[in-house]
Amino acid sequence: METNNQPNLAVNSNTNQNSREPFLIAFDPENGMRIEAWLEYFNNACKISNKDNDWKMLNISKYLKGSALTHYINSCLNISNFDDLCNILIENFLKPNIVNLSDFLNTS
Repeated sequence: METNNQPNLAVNSNTNQNSREPFLIAFDPENGMRIEAWLEYFNNACKISNKDNDWKMLNISKYLKGSALTHYINSCLNISNFDDLCNILIENFLKPNIVNLSDFLNTS
């Protein structure tokens, strides 16, 4: 079931694919997916499949599409662990908040 143009990110454990690989929907920022929700989904799927952070680092590129994959490729030399990777993805794909200049002006 889709709500608010967000795909249902339930982990499908009833597939005939290789049991060593979790079944995952790839993150595609051009499809309106939210990076925070997708990373939570990715982590949950990996936890269910007993995948550690090393596996995540080696395999996450299989599950990134479009500009997310491009950012991963351009940043991979600066990534030392999975938390760094998550921070880079969130920084690049988190929808920005609109801020007014008046929020920064000192009224004293």
